[in-house]
Amino acid sequence: MPFFAAAARAVAVGFGLVVLSHAAFAKDDTVASAKAAVARYAGPQTVWEGPTSAPKPMAGMSIVYLSGDEQNDISREYGLFMKAAAAKLGWKLTVIDGKGSPSNWVSGFNQAIALKPNGIAIFADAKSLQGPIQTAVARNIVVIGLHAASLPGPNPALHLFVNIQEDPREIGRAEADWAIADSDGKARVVIITHNEYQIAQTKSDATRDRVEACSGCKVLDYSNFPASEAAQRMPQLTTSWLQRFGVPIYITSVGDNDLDFAIPALRSAGVSPNQAKLIGADGNRSAYERIRRGNDYQTVTVSEPIELQAYQAIDEFNRAFNKAPPSGFVQPPYLVTAENVNTEGGKQDVFIPDNDYKSHYLKIWGVAP
Repeated sequence: MPFFAAAARAVAVGFGLVVLSHAAFAKDDTVASAKAAVARYAGPQTVWEGPTSAPKPMAGMSIVYLSGDEQNDISREYGLFMKAAAAKLGWKLTVIDGKGSPSNWVSGFNQAIALKPNGIAIFADAKSLQGPIQTAVARNIVVIGLHAASLPGPNPALHLFVNIQEDPREIGRAEADWAIADSDGKARVVIITHNEYQIAQTKSDATRDRVEACSGCKVLDYSNFPASEAAQRMPQLTTSWLQRFGVPIYITSVGDNDLDFAIPALRSAGVSPNQAKLIGADGNRSAYERIRRGNDYQTVTVSEPIELQAYQAIDEFNRAFNKAPPSGFVQPPYLVTAENVNTEGGKQDVFIPDNDYKSHYLKIWGVAP
């Protein structure tokens, strides 16, 4: 280590100097970077980073939305918001419930094809739907994903014109960074995932990798089970984690829905909310409500801008129908905390970036507000 760097890393103790160990400084660096990342993720989102032009929309187009599971807040809300956005263009949108399992997704997608739409949007894992998706594309039906692949953007390998979502690597890191910062580099973390979704595995792997990079932190468990089984699995799993690992404990999940079923088990065990902290993603209404109430176990969520992404889906369909390339837009993640829970749409229990996205889309479509 150069002399000046070594000198800068010395601490005066009495009349002497003690040079701190490399491991101690590595820990300090990890905690400092985590705190800086948390501040960035939790900051305001007022700048429009999306498209500023678009092709003229065609008339009379029809779209089918395959919802991954209508019992899931964001899956259902994508359909509601896409229908509203499509109506601005005079388009028709039909919703089919995928009921939370790959077999039902295949059945639902085949129903969508039978309706002979111009486009199909899916909130389901595209990898498990490759047969039906290829059939649709062969029939000149445009397929767009919402949380359908590991990363946002065009995905020719999965036959998606584009996949719309925040970057799950950033979401996963944001979850881990909050735990690292809150614990001052001592977080003991359980990670919940649903790897039937590629996005979930990418997200949870990023959380795991970031926690493991923190020398004073520990991944206690990496728990993978089908998202549709959360109600059955989470109570028993939560009790088991408490028995095996004790407290304090951080529990992260790729989706807020899992945490709905962890909280009753924590309450039954008499665990203090200061000793078991839940960290989620998606931005379900229940998550906002817990964060706002405080003292209710869930401390943060990394929220998705559902209405913005629904408008983006309609915009991307418009580009595809006009043989134009995807917009390339990816909205940055937003960390909802007790301090900012009532901003950026939080008073409505949803992430609505203050970047006037709806007006921007209507303007480039040539549609009156």
